[in-house]
Amino acid sequence: MNSNTKTAFETYYRRAFQRAQEAFGQLSEEDWAASARRGAWNAKDYLAHLVASQEHEGNPVTEQAVAGQRPTMEGHEGPQSINDYNARIIETVRQLPAGELLARFRAAFEANIRLLEGVSDADLARTVQHPGWFGPGTLAQVFYTGYLHLPLHYQDIRRCLRPRRELPHWFEASTPEETHDVLARTFEYMPITYWPERGGDLKASILFNLSEPGGGAWTVEIAGPDCRSYEGRPERPTLELSASPKDWVDLTTKELNPLWGFLSRRIRVRGNILLALKLDRLFEVT
Repeated sequence: MNSNTKTAFETYYRRAFQRAQEAFGQLSEEDWAASARRGAWNAKDYLAHLVASQEHEGNPVTEQAVAGQRPTMEGHEGPQSINDYNARIIETVRQLPAGELLARFRAAFEANIRLLEGVSDADLARTVQHPGWFGPGTLAQVFYTGYLHLPLHYQDIRRCLRPRRELPHWFEASTPEETHDVLARTFEYMPITYWPERGGDLKASILFNLSEPGGGAWTVEIAGPDCRSYEGRPERPTLELSASPKDWVDLTTKELNPLWGFLSRRIRVRGNILLALKLDRLFEVT
């Protein structure tokens, strides 16, 4: 399947939504109350975040962008305030029972996928300035916000449930093609989440070398306030990070401690290790 088409993206988005929906539907009220050892949220809080972010941000912003309008988010003061914004909007649904949250989760993501059905490949290439991004992106990347939230917060919920219940790791339950699609769209999305004020005058070429079925090589280049990414290898990387897709997503969701990942060789580093330790701050998303 050519993953660069709208048809392919819609297929992968539907599969991801279906998998999350089926997994979440198996959980009991006791499961939803489970918490991880680290972090203030329990499993139901992550579900509430998925619902609130899609209802308050994902769908309204997507509707405006599809209509050719410059998107806005009520009460949002810019990308630097995203954590405060998320903390406010989650309170609109946090106290709801899990059953009602699941119904709203289903409705919100079904609505987002219906919006995707109505656009063309040319539409997806249009430039959009999302109020939560540091720079312009595309309409396709507006849809990625919902799509990439699914594996990210599935993993957070999975972490909360252990050892009470063992959900399969997102990538262990994925085909190689599904794994590659999530990774490719994640690295395509990274430049619009780059915090230029934290990078300062940094200049770097960062190679992410992800092995095993579904992996690949992606480069993120930073030059002062500018950031871009592409699939492939740079001529001379400042930093090379090598891992399996599974270990990489565990690192990005804080399942895997960075220092332990480096020491255990689950994350292999060549080059500027201090830069490696700063990546979560340079590309912070919630």
